[in-house]
Amino acid sequence: MPVPAVRLDAASAAAVPFVRSRSNGWNLNNNGNFNGNNNLNNNNRALSVANLTNAGRSVDGMVLLDELLETYFVARSNKRRSRDAVLFEMDFEKSLVRLCNDLNGRKLDTTPNYAFVVFSPKAREIFATAMYVRIVHHYLDRKLRPIYEDVLSDRTYNNRKGKGLHACIARFREDVREMTCNYTRDAWIVHMDLKGYFPNADVEIALAQQLDIIDRYYIGDDEDDIGYMMETCMRADPARNCKVYVPRSNWSAIAPEKSLFNKPVGTGGAIGFLCWQNAMGHYINNVVKWLETFGFLRVVVFVDDIYVVTTDKAKFLSMMPEIRSRLSALKVQLNDRTFYCQHYSKGVHILGSRVKFGREYADNGTVHRAFAKIKEWKRARNVQWKTARLLSSMNTYVGILRTKDMRNVAERFRREVLTSFRRYLRWNDKKDCFALRDRYGFRTVLQRKYKVRF
Repeated sequence: MPVPAVRLDAASAAAVPFVRSRSNGWNLNNNGNFNGNNNLNNNNRALSVANLTNAGRSVDGMVLLDELLETYFVARSNKRRSRDAVLFEMDFEKSLVRLCNDLNGRKLDTTPNYAFVVFSPKAREIFATAMYVRIVHHYLDRKLRPIYEDVLSDRTYNNRKGKGLHACIARFREDVREMTCNYTRDAWIVHMDLKGYFPNADVEIALAQQLDIIDRYYIGDDEDDIGYMMETCMRADPARNCKVYVPRSNWSAIAPEKSLFNKPVGTGGAIGFLCWQNAMGHYINNVVKWLETFGFLRVVVFVDDIYVVTTDKAKFLSMMPEIRSRLSALKVQLNDRTFYCQHYSKGVHILGSRVKFGREYADNGTVHRAFAKIKEWKRARNVQWKTARLLSSMNTYVGILRTKDMRNVAERFRREVLTSFRRYLRWNDKKDCFALRDRYGFRTVLQRKYKVRF
């Protein structure tokens, strides 16, 4: 796909004498222009933009500007309206050159962070980093993602392509069917929740695991650079280096022990940091693989939730001291208050759903939030200018309900939405979802709101 040319100012262009050239790569000429290149016969040597005083010398293993540029386009997707993304994009060419120089000069600044609280489905503390560091997180993910997929257990489903929440539930249902021989013999379901999984994570343990993966499996001349970026990002300590743009009172909804602001230095992983999301997916990987070796049970893991189906309840419960010991070595504890062990016929709540025999229902909280969202939108002002958000919200819930074994509830929700918002929404029978009426389409709303023509 052709990439539009971008312009560097004179100062940035002077600081970047060479950028590697290859098929469909990027070239920087003396006028300061980046241009897409389709020359398949280009054999120019790849040079780093950071080695400013030694232009022309081989610098294999250094971070290259064109790779950061590609990563930036990935990192900014779905974030272009955020404050830090807008500020970065206003002068993104110079910002990328500065980032590249900082990485190669080992001067990465990880302090631009901010924190906020989300309240649905339950209150959580979220940390986000400025685009400057967000690019580094995505750079690490792009480099290490193939290794993560090979190293992680097939029974771990969080933060992986093709292995999300719905895939985890589907795998669990198949496990129940398999272990009960199609619901014809006894089996027991065990749910174990890890207490304060992210807030209580040990930074040094998690970092050692990531550096071990890089050392053992990563192949490339930039291994030291990847290790430096990983170590710097995971030791960023965002609770001591962040800005808060929301009321501090929001934190009253979170238990004090679940906030990184109340943790000592070296304890706690930041929910929202991509490097930490990947690290915590691997944190108990060895324990999960150990559980897989037992033929009388099946296990699936989604972040801090562990679900087990076993044909021998007594034998599994006898393993609990060993499980606790292995988790304790990682400074992880089980939440005894939420421990669940019942016959499969009783069903189980799993990731916002309830599975019982071969059926899957949305739990009561999801149904309640769906109908509460209708009431919330009915109280909203100027809905005519927010129809895209209204459509997205209603389609999210109708999609959840219609994929469960609860068609009556889904139909009741569909009728109530059409009754409440018939001015804006209609039902698209072909796509089986809500759609905007013609006069409230996105382009039409912009034309009416800002009095412009396309």
